[in-house]
Amino acid sequence: MDAKKYGVLDRDGWREDIRKGFSEAFRVLRPQGTLVFKWNETQIPVRRVIELTDQKPTIWQRTGKGDKTHWILFLKS
Repeated sequence: MDAKKYGVLDRDGWREDIRKGFSEAFRVLRPQGTLVFKWNETQIPVRRVIELTDQKPTIWQRTGKGDKTHWILFLKS
């Protein structure tokens, strides 16, 4: 059910997929633009995902049952 609803990351290529996604998002984002990123770390810790970009979060909020959902805002300089 969850795979149909949310999709599935490729076991071997998920890091590169997310790295490319961050790169493209920041490429098209205007200067001073805001990127809102949501991640649930039920399977992959958020720190492993954030390591895939050289951009630093501006605001980081944990929510949800067990604080496993992260809302992360990046501001493009």
